[in-house]
Amino acid sequence: MPRPSSTEAAGRVLDWMLLVVGTGLGVVSLTADLVGLGAFPGFGWKQTLGTVTAVVVVVLAASRIIRRDRRARS
Repeated sequence: MPRPSSTEAAGRVLDWMLLVVGTGLGVVSLTADLVGLGAFPGFGWKQTLGTVTAVVVVVLAASRIIRRDRRARS
């Protein structure tokens, strides 16, 4: 099996970092009120924005990881 180029390796690391950061952002956004980061009770617009952003980042990173794995197998 050929060794991946440094560009491919950097892309793989970036994809996994985005997946972790997106997941962390989602957890923080969803639990902001529980840990005292919420400005007011209830689910505010900042939490909504953080959650939506986290979902988009996680979906994009996961799709890139899956696509890269499928390409490597073929």
